[in-house]
Amino acid sequence: MKARNLFAGLACLMIATMRSPAASDTVVDCFLALPEQVFHQGTPSELLDIMKRGEGESIVDTEKGFLRLEGDGTQVSLQVVLLRFEDKRPLLVVAWGERDEAEFTHLTFFEEKGGRMTVARRSIFPVADSSELRFELPHQGRTVTVRDATGSILSKWAWKGDKFVKE
Repeated sequence: MKARNLFAGLACLMIATMRSPAASDTVVDCFLALPEQVFHQGTPSELLDIMKRGEGESIVDTEKGFLRLEGDGTQVSLQVVLLRFEDKRPLLVVAWGERDEAEFTHLTFFEEKGGRMTVARRSIFPVADSSELRFELPHQGRTVTVRDATGSILSKWAWKGDKFVKE
């Protein structure tokens, strides 16, 4: 009987930790739901712990759906923003750069599919990653700014619930 209760308890724990993000989940919930192997420098939970300690210019703003981790040369720099599809499913946008860069030159999009956070189709954002471009995610709002290497604004792209549209 004790073995059955232990098994039932472990099964409930596994289900609880593997649940998919819901419409009410925060940017932190969705970030923690990312696959552990997404970042080479640590798991989402390890990176979130660094952000919560406030190291560097780290920001955890669940109210506005924004995270920022300023890397230290060994740690990647990240910006994360939570947007929503029209049906309220989460779209997590992660901007990142190389370990020795402070700029965000790459974007990766994650959406909930089949109960898991998976990489979303890149066609929702028509600007390709480039070492010549810098991506700036909104701390509030839904517009991604694209800059050139000198910092000049090239374009702005607003999230419209199913894709980004040039402003």
